[in-house]
Amino acid sequence: MDWSHVDWTTLILGAAIGAVLGSPLAYLIGILANVHAIRFMQFRDNRKLLKKAKTRQQALLIFQRIKAFKEGKRDRYPFYMILASSAVCCSILAATLILIVVIRQDFSFEIRMGFGLMALIAVVLTIGALAAIYEHARQIERFDDYKREFEARWGAE
Repeated sequence: MDWSHVDWTTLILGAAIGAVLGSPLAYLIGILANVHAIRFMQFRDNRKLLKKAKTRQQALLIFQRIKAFKEGKRDRYPFYMILASSAVCCSILAATLILIVVIRQDFSFEIRMGFGLMALIAVVLTIGALAAIYEHARQIERFDDYKREFEARWGAE
């Protein structure tokens, strides 16, 4: 940079105006930050409590379902059949989408990637449904241990 053509009076005047206007603004921002930090911390703590309560509610819902299966109040086999048929449908969908991507080479790259992404989502849903079947069956088999773990983590139902 060539400093010989700089208008030094404009530069110094701009720096002085910036300091005069910037200092009160920085002071005001500092005050507002201290005032709103308390509200932000309360908001964050309330969100943590809400999330914990919601997580406990979901865990309690699953626990009640497994308890009903164990006690014979609900039949677990229709539940397993729904999950298994969902897994089969998702796996067929994933296989079909993968075949479309492999066989149809005339589609654009974006369309093929969209089909690939949908196939990946279908595979994840398949794995989730099969994992749910496994976890429910395992928790029913070892219900006493599951109940102790649940009560230790979330308290008595």
